[in-house]
Amino acid sequence: MTLDKVWYRPSLVVLTDNEPVDGGSPGTYTIGSPYTDYIVLTDDNRSELSVTIERIEYKKRMINGRMRAYHVTDKKSFNISWNEIPSASAIVSEARQPVGGIAAGKEMLQWHQSHPDSFWMMLVYDTPNPERLGDPLQYRVEWYNVFFEDFDYTVVKRGSAYDHWNVSMSLVEV
Repeated sequence: MTLDKVWYRPSLVVLTDNEPVDGGSPGTYTIGSPYTDYIVLTDDNRSELSVTIERIEYKKRMINGRMRAYHVTDKKSFNISWNEIPSASAIVSEARQPVGGIAAGKEMLQWHQSHPDSFWMMLVYDTPNPERLGDPLQYRVEWYNVFFEDFDYTVVKRGSAYDHWNVSMSLVEV
């Protein structure tokens, strides 16, 4: 998969079976084949990507009254939703772009049903790079091993060619 477009923050959300591997050239990552190994979640009527950090720690008050805390790790939860997206991937606005694997309602539902265990979520951002004047934007990519905590969809409007769905999902870092 080549990230050859300017993506706006938070930009591109990809769900993949394989941990993304840097392809060697800027913006190139190896993650498999569209629809079988990964899906790109549509931006049509997408809400913001909400990230919640859960601190895993052990706290205990000592005999002298002072609190001690032992920090173990921080884990993230991701919430995202869409309003009235097409049910079929051929109808989404990105379908005419050469990204591949764009997911609408049905593809998101199929991914949820076929992934009861963990998978990878890749987030792509654009950040300014002041060191390279000829290249004002540089890709920033983060990936997390996640699993579904919640998935919900509602068929809002029925149509002759396709339906409109409201979809929301919660993902938790492994």
